[in-house]
Amino acid sequence: MPKTITVLRILVASPSDLDEERKLLEGVIRELNLTWPQQLGISIELIKWETHVFPGAGTDPQDVINHQLPIDYDILLVMFWSRIGTPTPRSQSGTLEEFETAYQRWQRDPHLIRLMIYFKTAPISPDDIDPDQLRLVKEFRNSLGERGILCSTFTGGEEFSQLLRIHLSKQVQDFLKANEVAGTPAVAPAVITVAPESPMEKSIELPEDEGFLDLIETTVTAFQRATEVMKHVADAFEKLNAGTQQSTLDMESVGGDDNAKFAAYKRISNRQADNMADFVARMRPETPILDDSVSKALDAYGRIMILLPDFGSNADNYSQLESALSTAATLRTIMVTSKESTERFRSITAAMPRVTTQFNRSKRDLLSLLDLFLAIYDRGINLLGEINATGNGVLSSWKS
Repeated sequence: MPKTITVLRILVASPSDLDEERKLLEGVIRELNLTWPQQLGISIELIKWETHVFPGAGTDPQDVINHQLPIDYDILLVMFWSRIGTPTPRSQSGTLEEFETAYQRWQRDPHLIRLMIYFKTAPISPDDIDPDQLRLVKEFRNSLGERGILCSTFTGGEEFSQLLRIHLSKQVQDFLKANEVAGTPAVAPAVITVAPESPMEKSIELPEDEGFLDLIETTVTAFQRATEVMKHVADAFEKLNAGTQQSTLDMESVGGDDNAKFAAYKRISNRQADNMADFVARMRPETPILDDSVSKALDAYGRIMILLPDFGSNADNYSQLESALSTAATLRTIMVTSKESTERFRSITAAMPRVTTQFNRSKRDLLSLLDLFLAIYDRGINLLGEINATGNGVLSSWKS
């Protein structure tokens, strides 16, 4: 028999420096639409000017876009990075104009629309920096708190895709819960009726057959591997710290005439350079392992979010999810501690004077490695926090 599908419409708004993320958003929604229509009776339609606007005339280009894009979408997803966008007669940019329109709808009735706002924090090439545009982005971001709007940040495409899976899953879970409680939709999405899939169509659509328990196993295994790597890093840090402290003590105890002191300082500095080089040599191979483990776990967890609504009545799945969330929370705690100690050590290392060529080279390599670890920690802490908040919300809904 035909199946009724509720369509949630997402309008994406962003300046031109986020074309890659717009494509990633399209891919994530395509992935979600492989399973959600059959599992949940929900499909997502992505609305963007590239696919929903045709050539026309108006008072200005944004006016043409405004008249052609639907105004009854359910979610506005906004992204910013280095640019605020092109000014219009009504706003500082077309993106801001679309945001203000949606915000006014939200002010009239918060149930009519949801706002999802993201800022990319990756470094910007000096050639692409426009100080005025950056200033406007910063001013807009600072204004959101006064409006009671919480935004999210990401550093790159992989993290953005993982955040989208988690956040969109949470939006759909909230929508389903609101419907279950109220009996009617909190928003007024479109409803369509579709014919059922044939077995052949379904097998062609779904390229992977990973199930809920497979993904849980992937997350736990990857989290455990990441925890092991971080223990190796902590042990190596302890050894490097001990060597640094000893070098400091040796420097303070140097005596003799100036020539003797100079020779001793150089010898101690080069010994410390050897300690730093040894740390880099030991930890550099661990960096891709940690990054890969965190990425696999976070990616699997994002996919778990897609499947969660199917498994609320199964006690075993509840236990598996609870265990995975506990592991994720533990890993996040370790990452927070590791980040804090890494930042402290980086600050100490960066302040060290440039005493010898060997020392300077080792110092540069060490700082570069520490920055890699900090980037991994930042991404992991951000996404693990989102995972725990969303996952624990699901556990609570399963109990009720």
